[in-house]
Amino acid sequence: MRSRGASTCFFFVPPLVWTVIMMGLLLGSGSGFPGSQIAGTDLVVHFGIFGVWAFLIGQSFYKQAQWPVLKFHRGFYVLVLGVLLAAGTEAVQGFLLWSRSANPGDYVADVLGLMTGLLIFERLALSAKGGR
Repeated sequence: MRSRGASTCFFFVPPLVWTVIMMGLLLGSGSGFPGSQIAGTDLVVHFGIFGVWAFLIGQSFYKQAQWPVLKFHRGFYVLVLGVLLAAGTEAVQGFLLWSRSANPGDYVADVLGLMTGLLIFERLALSAKGGR
């Protein structure tokens, strides 16, 4: 089953590109990023990165038609994948990268960003659906 002439793979390009960007930001050497004198800036960045990811992947699950379970249970799958991604990036930072360190606060910011990004997408999807 196709979704209005567009391939299902097409809908997953934006979140895949964003995931690659995320990995570069989260797992790259921290020395190349400009520092900030404001406390908590790192948490805001983590929140935003994962919020955008949740929005994009939620939108992809919503628009694709090949796997109905992803469309109708997208919130569950976005949260499961996002929590695993957040835990994985923090584990890699803590155990495999010497220039980075794992931080439970970053993980909490990641999960809160996931939930916020998903909530924003769901609100927009409901308002667009109700407006038709």
